[in-house]
Amino acid sequence: MTDSTPDHHERGLLDGLQILDLSTYVAGPSGTMGLAQLGAEVIRIDPIGGATDVHRLPVDADGHSLYWAGLNKGKRSVEIDLRSTEGRELVRSLLRASGPDGGIVLTNAVGQSWLSYDRLAEVRPDLIMVHIAGRPDGKPAVDYTVNCEVGLPYLTGPSDFLRPVNHVLPAWDLLTGMHAATAILAADRHRSRTGQGRFIRVALADVAVATMAHLGFVADVVVNGRGRLRDGNYLYGSFGCDFRTAEGDRVMVVALTERHWRNLVELTGAAEAISALERSLGVDLSDEEARFRYREVLAGLLAPWFEGHSTEEIHHGLDKSQVLWGRYRTVEELVRDPDSLMMTSQLFETVEHPGIGSFPTPLGVLQGAVPAGSPPSAPLLGQDTEAVLSELLGLDAATLAGLRARGVIGGGSR
Repeated sequence: MTDSTPDHHERGLLDGLQILDLSTYVAGPSGTMGLAQLGAEVIRIDPIGGATDVHRLPVDADGHSLYWAGLNKGKRSVEIDLRSTEGRELVRSLLRASGPDGGIVLTNAVGQSWLSYDRLAEVRPDLIMVHIAGRPDGKPAVDYTVNCEVGLPYLTGPSDFLRPVNHVLPAWDLLTGMHAATAILAADRHRSRTGQGRFIRVALADVAVATMAHLGFVADVVVNGRGRLRDGNYLYGSFGCDFRTAEGDRVMVVALTERHWRNLVELTGAAEAISALERSLGVDLSDEEARFRYREVLAGLLAPWFEGHSTEEIHHGLDKSQVLWGRYRTVEELVRDPDSLMMTSQLFETVEHPGIGSFPTPLGVLQGAVPAGSPPSAPLLGQDTEAVLSELLGLDAATLAGLRARGVIGGGSR
């Protein structure tokens, strides 16, 4: 059984930082995975048999969670009975023994007083704890129950569709995970200067509404007296939409700047028609706002060129004209097409994941900050339990065997 932790000399910018991860699902695990990719030692602590996300879909033919494996790469996995006094004391001991660059906990647990900041600070006065909550008032929430409240599902989908459309990307979870990782780094910097720990709470709902404000959605309602309308695949605020090719493929084309627009008009041979439209309407379509206002008319003028050319011809033409574009692909095409974003990326290597098998696995996306070498695999659930307890707490084989016999620790299975 191999240790999933990268070699010490390859640990990266956060070498030495140690984090106890008692979080589940997407937000917390994605944040700590990002820190692990930068070299931090992340010890994920699960209850015996795994937390509620250990079997989450998608799974392989044997029921192993590909989701769990994806979000826990490069971490060490420890399995402890968190309901028992003895198991909880092991967590406290790990926190106490983690050294000057340790004493960091990330959790989204609710209603567990033993895991509160005050209780853990008793054994680690300089404790850094980041707690991920659903709502700021303490009520539970997940990405979908937050997203439905911020208005975006009524802006997603065809313009003539009346029902809300949920997006499938857990954007608020992922953003919350990044906020949690940033909080850990900021608190660690503060502690290195002052010696003081910090309790930081980040709520999924707060991240969502703050982001809506950052992007102008809130001000649009207050200042302009209205909110944005559902607009299908048109790009808001500029000219961009999808076009059908001769074979029935679809491409997304964006003319974000005046240069993009000029090159797109030249490529499609629409200059004369566009000039006539400008004279008729009395507008200058080199202006971004004007292009957005007349997006449907412009899309109608450009569509025949796309429908009259093959997908390959369109790709070559758009590339040569330096117009922003992308081809619509299925997930299967993302994984299998030789010219897809994934297949042309330098991030991926085929990695063997214990209990599952081999599949393409990415390195971290922060080029220049991620250690060289192959991407780490995900651990088996609990595979590092005895190693971590031995290394950090000095427990001998007999003590570990006793803990296992009493059901306080597990390990070695997904």
